[in-house]
Amino acid sequence: MKHIQSKTYFTLFITLLAVTSQLFADLKPLEDWMNSLVDEGKVVGCMAEVTQGGETIFLEAIGNRSPESEEDLTTEQVIRIYSMSKAITSAAIMQLVEQGKLGIDDPVSMYIPSFATVQVYEDGELRPANKEITIRELLTHTSGIAYDFSAPDELKSYYTDKFVDVTSLEDAANIIATLPLVDDPGDIYIYGLSIDVLGRVIEVVAGLSFEVYLQANIFEPLGMRKTGFTPASDVVQMPIVNRTEKGLQIDTVHYESQRDALNPSFQSGGGGLWSTIGDYTRFCQAMEQYGVLDHKRILNHETVLFMTQNHISPGLNVDKNIQQRTYFGLGFGLSPAVLTSKGMKGAWRWTWGGAASTYFFIDPAQDVTAVFATQLFPFDFALNHEFHQVVLESLAQQ
Repeated sequence: MKHIQSKTYFTLFITLLAVTSQLFADLKPLEDWMNSLVDEGKVVGCMAEVTQGGETIFLEAIGNRSPESEEDLTTEQVIRIYSMSKAITSAAIMQLVEQGKLGIDDPVSMYIPSFATVQVYEDGELRPANKEITIRELLTHTSGIAYDFSAPDELKSYYTDKFVDVTSLEDAANIIATLPLVDDPGDIYIYGLSIDVLGRVIEVVAGLSFEVYLQANIFEPLGMRKTGFTPASDVVQMPIVNRTEKGLQIDTVHYESQRDALNPSFQSGGGGLWSTIGDYTRFCQAMEQYGVLDHKRILNHETVLFMTQNHISPGLNVDKNIQQRTYFGLGFGLSPAVLTSKGMKGAWRWTWGGAASTYFFIDPAQDVTAVFATQLFPFDFALNHEFHQVVLESLAQQ
């Protein structure tokens, strides 16, 4: 009898293994693409996780952790997710909106008084803005606040090296309030420091440090155990690398440079979080399931629907460096469909990325989340496009 039971269990195990292998085999184009990135020297190593129907159907790490080591990269690697922090910060703000603790169209000055007197740079001079910045305009990058790299040339000096000695989010927000706006609030879409301001709003409204709030209201409920603004002391970093004439090399300038928007010493909701692809996948799954994961709800269904609608009007001015029509919700970009061998797929998936070439998308129509990470700087737009394309093509071939 025991022999029969053992044989039955063994048969069941082999069956489950075969099913799992088949699921992963269905995404072999994604694995092949990741291998090609390493083989062709485009990245040192990379990792990805894809879920469908709430189940992981692809989880793989390929290549090495560092160009100076032959240590294999693993899917548990903690990495800087940079601007993928923005979606998490936006979700946190919307929790407070749900609770009636702030209004989405409230002036930011209600919570940070220094924002009552923001100024616009126009024709070589500063003038008062024609209205105050609102919470909604911070969420949609229509506040007029830029980054040093997105600001027009004549404004770059205002934005450069502003956070060298800043260690608190309060101080960072007050400095941002002094930076000249590219245009009046609500009149332009420009990528910038808006989400960092939202982090300070959360501190003021919740009466907690930003990280404590995120831990209690997003990370702990979702089981995101390795996500935060400071990695654990025993974490071995996957270093930021550049492509050079000599191949992939550690970005020494990044580590030696003064504190700035990409290397902050304050709790930056716009780009300061560390995470893993597994942790970030859990956040994506919660959003894809309209605010709930494993019976833990972080947002209401209606709130997620509202966040993932387009909030950018067709007539809005757009940063001149952006060459295409912009669709953006509250914390998420919205991407049109791509052409696969089975037709157009992935219409209006929710997406964004991080400066060191980390990417994600959520496709509710196919019940899919997809997260990719390496640590390549600057952001590689081509890899972002290829990741979306190859995942959607792989799914189409299933």
